[in-house]
Amino acid sequence: MPRRVRPPKPDPKAGADALMEWYVKQRMEPDPRSDADVERSCTSKQQYASEADAHAHALMNGMGDVLFSYECRYCGFWHLTRRPPPSAGKASPGQK
Repeated sequence: MPRRVRPPKPDPKAGADALMEWYVKQRMEPDPRSDADVERSCTSKQQYASEADAHAHALMNGMGDVLFSYECRYCGFWHLTRRPPPSAGKASPGQK
């Protein structure tokens, strides 16, 4: 697969708006390698309709204290993970 060529970042002197515009434009373009990785990892996971549903399944399986829920950017459903969210110090397991 050919390597994707990105346009150069804008000059820092152009300001934050120019950098944000560049970033958003880059994210709008599909990247087949990333898409394949995300799809592969997403399709192997159980999908839950809501955060509460994901947390309930974790509790039913006796894993409510070690699993965390997150909303998948790829499919829009909720999945469970052992990786705590960045705000895990404030959130309880099973919740975002």
